Amino acid sequence: MMQFLMAAALFLLAGARIPALLRNRTDLVFSCAVYGAMGSLLMSPIVYVPLDTALGGMNLVKLVLNSLMIISLWYLRLAAFAAIAPEAGGRRSWWTRTLPLTLTLTLQTAFFLLTGPTITTPAWGIYEDRFPALLFSLMLTLFICSMSAEIAVICFRYVPRMSRSFRVGFSMLGAGCIMGFLVMAEMCLSLLARHLTFLAILVRPDFPYHELELVATVLAGAGLTIPAVAGRAARKNLHRWNTETLARVESIWAKALQNTSLDGTLGADPQAPLQDRLHRMVVEIRDAELAAGTSAAFLTAEERGYLLSVEAKLHVSPAPA
Repeated sequence: MMQFLMAAALFLLAGARIPALLRNRTDLVFSCAVYGAMGSLLMSPIVYVPLDTALGGMNLVKLVLNSLMIISLWYLRLAAFAAIAPEAGGRRSWWTRTLPLTLTLTLQTAFFLLTGPTITTPAWGIYEDRFPALLFSLMLTLFICSMSAEIAVICFRYVPRMSRSFRVGFSMLGAGCIMGFLVMAEMCLSLLARHLTFLAILVRPDFPYHELELVATVLAGAGLTIPAVAGRAARKNLHRWNTETLARVESIWAKALQNTSLDGTLGADPQAPLQDRLHRMVVEIRDAELAAGTSAAFLTAEERGYLLSVEAKLHVSPAPA
């Protein structure tokens, strides 16, 4: 049941990112949520057992779901860095940047093959007495630990510099990653304790893994959604301001055409984005003022003040993506 709740939370996150996906044709958070949701569904014994049986009963689904979770965390890391510190990737090559992902998936597959024959079971732990099976499980937990720690560090490092909505959102994402790190660290201890018995005293047999994983997922999902919702509201407000301002500036622009000899060269492009049209009109009004000279001042003090406020707003408000 807990796996279905996690999958539902991730599918909701994916749904919330559809507008961004349609707008930009790609979205890292959407990819993260979809891969994670599919992995969560496969974790459920109700899905795992019949599907793996249909694939030959060799626990291939375990390899697939672990890979999905690894890819999901990788996309989460990419999304966090793209939103917070896009310059962090530097000029490293694609192969260098993806080395942790490639290496983890390769080693995981190798350890799965080295484990030897297995029979379908959603409780992979029955095979973890085999050392390769233990290493197979450790690949996922260690990868999640490292990605969670890295995301949490960058979130809290840059939070003080963020706007309010981003500060709240990425604080929640960081908190979710810290919780995910602690859950995976406990899981690593329980795995290692199978072969390093002195670690057994650190293992809590009643540790609520799935419950805390769900809380971490909800925190991270909500944290990623809040900035997106705030961004949509900001884009709507900016579009409304552009529309209202364009109507007023257009009347001043028409006045400029009537009072100068530039009416043959000035022209509007109705197909251009609103903010581009607005910026062009302001520039052309200024050109018209220069052409008219000081002897033919056709703008009132109020109109000049309004244009100055529009120019200031245009300098701090980028066009919506």
